[in-house]
Amino acid sequence: MQRNRIHFDVCVPHDEAERRVEGALAAGGRLVSAERAPAFWVLADLEGNEVCVTTWQGRDS
Repeated sequence: MQRNRIHFDVCVPHDEAERRVEGALAAGGRLVSAERAPAFWVLADLEGNEVCVTTWQGRDS
């Protein structure tokens, strides 16, 4: 298995981010990290490809 053959950052409105993460998990995704939430959550699919769900909140200036 190759890990992380593709990686996307998906920027969403801050008030929809948690719903989008929950939807991805319900569809079979895996939470890799929520350490930097609400700036971003790192998710992965079954093959290890990662996607970050990002918002503008919680980021350093």
